[in-house]
Amino acid sequence: MEARIIQLETLAALQDQTLANLSQELFRQQREIDQLRRSIQLLEQRLAEQKAPDATDPNERPPHW
Repeated sequence: MEARIIQLETLAALQDQTLANLSQELFRQQREIDQLRRSIQLLEQRLAEQKAPDATDPNERPPHW
């Protein structure tokens, strides 16, 4: 009976460690997701700025023509 209790305590300790490891990994992944979202948002802003229409007419000839 005592061996069985020791085995159960060992399994519980291993599960606690596994849960702690999973929690740390989940936290790391969430930080990475947040950083990637910020990067995407910045890239979208830059792309929108580049696509912003200029005040010049696109069909207008450059002054050197």
